[in-house]
Amino acid sequence: MIDLEKIEKKIIKEKKILRDKSQNYNNNFLNIKKYIEKEIINIEELKKNNLNIIPEINLNDLESNSEKFITEVKNRGCVVIRDVFEDSMMKKMNTELETYIEENNYYEDQKKKANIDNYFSDLKSGKPQIFGLYWSKTQVNIRQSLELEKVKKWLNHLWQYKDNNNDLIFDPNNELVYADRVRRREPGDSTLGLSPHCDAGSVERWIDKGYQSVYGKIFSDDFENYDPFNATFRNTTQMIESPAVSHVFRTFQGWVALTEQGPGDGTLQLIPIAKSMAYILTRALMDDVDESNLCDSKPARALSINSKYHALLLRGLVSIPKMKPGDTVWWHPDIVHAVEDMHSGQGYSNVVYVGSTPYCKKNLEYSKKQAQKFLEGKSPPDFAPEDYEVSYKNRATLDDLTSLGKKQLAL
Repeated sequence: MIDLEKIEKKIIKEKKILRDKSQNYNNNFLNIKKYIEKEIINIEELKKNNLNIIPEINLNDLESNSEKFITEVKNRGCVVIRDVFEDSMMKKMNTELETYIEENNYYEDQKKKANIDNYFSDLKSGKPQIFGLYWSKTQVNIRQSLELEKVKKWLNHLWQYKDNNNDLIFDPNNELVYADRVRRREPGDSTLGLSPHCDAGSVERWIDKGYQSVYGKIFSDDFENYDPFNATFRNTTQMIESPAVSHVFRTFQGWVALTEQGPGDGTLQLIPIAKSMAYILTRALMDDVDESNLCDSKPARALSINSKYHALLLRGLVSIPKMKPGDTVWWHPDIVHAVEDMHSGQGYSNVVYVGSTPYCKKNLEYSKKQAQKFLEGKSPPDFAPEDYEVSYKNRATLDDLTSLGKKQLAL
């Protein structure tokens, strides 16, 4: 059990330490706010003129991209990589996933276990149509594909992955798999969505020593030199134990589109500012926020981004562009994201969640625990123990893994 009183005392104590890192924490926040305002105005202008906001590139062009494009991706903290898989292959995989869900009576199972996973319960909207499935052949084959391996290597190389002693923080050329869920959102759904949030830690971002080191420049008046793509200390962060809180270091979160979808189809929204976490962190240190409060973020929940404290930032929330089956979208772990409340499109809005989880000690430790869950057909360690798939027909097993798949699953 989480001792909330203990955490509140810790927040009060750590807030003082964080404020003391700055010569003037109010001025530090105002400096960061000024930068964010400029970025927001730029996004609003592009939006008004129907211009592209989220950088896009084709899989075949990854090797020949320009320095200018890399700079844009690092500034936005997100990228759409198109045509990673063939349309026809995705349609086939989508049908196979549908069959897997139906022949194993997932909907009946889900009703019985609906209250196990409370990760998103404090957000304005509840849980979207996310399925607690991890080991379907569709998911496993997408994860172990050579196409995705190529994409993830490219994404990993956007990061500074060596420390000051030139030692590897993570290996950008070796990927471990992070098994995640699927989203299958039916047309006409207006009850479900996901409010703006960040994963991989809420209150930890202020009170954990690893995260304090990651964000050291933000708190100590050196925001200009803060690099969201410097991996130093990212592999040392510690999470408060809870279902659905990520215990791995992901260079990017992401998903693969199984169906066509775009704005209005109940799809993904992002605030495409890589440095936006600086605003969130320093906003919580302002005097109008109660001493034991971190702008309403709660332990063991998603990091809340809300209109009471983050109205400026929320003006930058944009829906991703239209995606075809086989297209992918990726966002930095500090990027605020949401799912549209309303799906007003005609067809299912389906995706397989994937993340770029490079080889490092932290990720390997998790992978070994996850491998055992795979062999048993259970939910991975980061997720609520719903364990739907233990007796499911046509679940992926060891025999379905390629040599790359086994390596990525630490098997």
